[in-house]
Amino acid sequence: FIYVARDLALIIIALAALIALIHDCLRIHHPGFQRFVYRLWGKIYRSWESKRLGGSSYILAGATMVLFLCEQHIAALVMVYIIIGDTAAVFVGKLWGRHIIYKRRNPDGTFRRKTVEGTFSFFVTAFLFSILVPGVPLVWKLIGALTATIIELVSFFIDDNFTVPVLVGILLQLGIHGELVPFV
Repeated sequence: FIYVARDLALIIIALAALIALIHDCLRIHHPGFQRFVYRLWGKIYRSWESKRLGGSSYILAGATMVLFLCEQHIAALVMVYIIIGDTAAVFVGKLWGRHIIYKRRNPDGTFRRKTVEGTFSFFVTAFLFSILVPGVPLVWKLIGALTATIIELVSFFIDDNFTVPVLVGILLQLGIHGELVPFV
């Protein structure tokens, strides 16, 4: 997002989002394609994603929207939050998460749980890696990492791969520049 012209970055991300959405729609609704996908890389899908969009569709749709609405450095920053922070939260929460904040039942009957350890790791890694993104004041990186952590924690109905980049991106764009800058 930072080193490529905004219009080219938006085209690439929008095409990737479209491909991911088509892939997921075919995977969900076309039995032959579904068998092919699950044979090829079925282990990457969580069981509750069998009847809904996968994380890649949500994250690429969120990236498209945030790049459309926000300045490029802010778009890059919020993608760091969700990619790095969410990955850290999953691993730390699964390996060392002992203090459960809440458990929620997924549509397939499995449980999704959030732990203090996973949530804390989301915040710390999101903030630390945000330092590598130029063009955004440090205080806004801290505010963004904290906001991303809270949104990730409470995203119940819409996938956090979409809500974190979009909502945090809009907050930072408005907070830093006072206006959205839709791509024209």
